[in-house]
Amino acid sequence: MVILETMEQNQLLGELASGGEQVNNKSAKALAWTAGILIVVAPAIISPPGTFSLLVLAILCAAIPSVFASKRCRIISIVLLIASITLAISYYPASERELEAYMQRAKKSAIQPQVTTPTDQGVITK
Repeated sequence: MVILETMEQNQLLGELASGGEQVNNKSAKALAWTAGILIVVAPAIISPPGTFSLLVLAILCAAIPSVFASKRCRIISIVLLIASITLAISYYPASERELEAYMQRAKKSAIQPQVTTPTDQGVITK
């Protein structure tokens, strides 16, 4: 009984040392394809925060197969991961500027409420 438990522990330690368990090959490929598509589609988004968000999603999709996939899919996922991180870093300053400008507009409109209705609304004149 003790020998069996020790063998199971050694097997688990061996799996952890060799990179852990692998995910299903189809799942890893699907995540890699999703990351690739997100990397291609993200720059087409006009809003910098939207582009940055899609690139962060691409990072998440590429990270899982880059750790747990088979060798070929792992290499492709690492390349996609590096590409998505590089693009996300390049879009981050524009995203920050856009969000800062949005916050300034929101503060300005909160201080000065806009009057859009005329004062004589609802009055019938003949």
